[in-house]
Amino acid sequence: MGIQRLARRLEPYATRYSSEQLDGYSAVVDGPALAYYAHKLALASAASASRIPSYADIVAEAIHWLASLEKSDIKVSAIYFDGALPISKRTERLSRTEANNRRVQQFRNNYATVSCPIPTYLGSISYAFLAPALQEALLDSPFSSKTKTVPGEADDWCALHAKENAKSIIFTSDTDLVLYDYSFDTLIVFLHDADVTTGIKAYSPNEISKQLQLKSLVPFAYALLDGPQDSSKLLAHTAQAIDQSSTPYVDFARRYVAKAPSPSATSNLPMSDVRISEYVHQALNGLESPFVYMPLLVEDPNQASAWNVGQDIRTIAYSLLARKPNMIVHEYRRKAQGISVQEISTYSSTDLATSAADLERQLRTLREWAAAQSDFVKPALLWPLFGLSFVLAELNTPPAILLVQRVLNGEFDNSWAFVHLTARIHAAIYSLRVLTQIIGVWLVLHPTIPTYSTEKSKLHTTLSSLATHMADFPCIPDVLGVPGQAKKVVAQHDVLKGLVEEIYRSNGAQVLSGDGVSNKKKKKMAREQERKKKKAEVRAQGRLEGSGFALLGDC
Repeated sequence: MGIQRLARRLEPYATRYSSEQLDGYSAVVDGPALAYYAHKLALASAASASRIPSYADIVAEAIHWLASLEKSDIKVSAIYFDGALPISKRTERLSRTEANNRRVQQFRNNYATVSCPIPTYLGSISYAFLAPALQEALLDSPFSSKTKTVPGEADDWCALHAKENAKSIIFTSDTDLVLYDYSFDTLIVFLHDADVTTGIKAYSPNEISKQLQLKSLVPFAYALLDGPQDSSKLLAHTAQAIDQSSTPYVDFARRYVAKAPSPSATSNLPMSDVRISEYVHQALNGLESPFVYMPLLVEDPNQASAWNVGQDIRTIAYSLLARKPNMIVHEYRRKAQGISVQEISTYSSTDLATSAADLERQLRTLREWAAAQSDFVKPALLWPLFGLSFVLAELNTPPAILLVQRVLNGEFDNSWAFVHLTARIHAAIYSLRVLTQIIGVWLVLHPTIPTYSTEKSKLHTTLSSLATHMADFPCIPDVLGVPGQAKKVVAQHDVLKGLVEEIYRSNGAQVLSGDGVSNKKKKKMAREQERKKKKAEVRAQGRLEGSGFALLGDC
């Protein structure tokens, strides 16, 4: 995000600082921006151009970059992640999602009749869960105490932190951050300029304003909107003449005032992914129809949306925080070729209790099955197998076992079937992640078993049991791969085949072979072939006995 061409206009005023000049400074990091920058670092350091980085590769690059910053004596004081984007950003967010969706469609159209190549064309679009993957990894790193999810946009909190703490450097990719009101010594560094080995190229809003003879850079940015082709000198001249009391300018400038946020109902709740945190924030603040922007999955746009998988799980999650039965949640996700709103009606209290209990029984059975095969079924395999069961429930025709094996082991076969099945399993796993995080919130809000209602008491017991079952839910890099990354074997071929077949049978799905034919049908075909073979042999024997060749044996 940011104002187009602003960075280019301000670049001549940037200064390169040595580590000595930055002595005493501390870093404030825009978490989502770091995630996408780390993706670029991972691409640059990839061992092979024939593979794309995994989530694990990307988060490792981010943590390494933070460590290198501290080795240069710039201590990391805070890393902020979005927790609830403002309503004013809905249009921009939807526009970006639609643009990314069009790129996926174009990628599919480019290879409509051929196999799917490694999706390098899509760049970071391939990583639907990039920011939460980094956020989660940081919470299990030396930077855990610095990592914060905020009830708003990360850049607002970066700006507020810098305003309240002298000698702060904000690391971001958002050019808007040069526009806030700061203390005189605040510096802004765009991540692509953040190579600590060669000196850091930084922007001082205070110094640049002085050089342009302005009190703030906000009028300069406002002038740029009307004169995108104007030079910096002309923009500065225009900025000096702007009527700063006009309604359009006041509305524009209001965005760049760093101020302490109002107390939030979510302040003391467990940390969660931005989309989940956003729903929690809306639900607890009584929004009539909350909205959820589902991550854009790389999938085959000619098939039904992968987000159809796991909707029942997400409905349980949404219902837990619904202020009334049958509340409508607006999910933004792909439908056909575009992004549209899907209305999900939350459950009544009775249906919620029933659905949660059914899921708990399924999960308990799965855990018992996994415990009996603990040598093979670790969490990194258990949860994709459980996700597979929801995929099977959604499909009329189950995928071939061999395809499932390849997807689970990350052995990309350059097929669109692989891409779409991956997306479906990801949708199921992420839906379970949504549920486990919202259960965590619900249990904090309801710490004790209620005694005034048998129904609520049973629900509390069910959710506590689900939380226990899901306590080892893996981090994103462990269970969500991207087509084209290096393969990650979760089980050997024969073992995995047997486990997948058991999941198929437990879900009443036909076990399909690699060629997409069920074992039952194969047996029937084999019997038919055997019958035809015997019939042909009888006929051949009859012809042989009546021919001249039959007499050769008597000569």
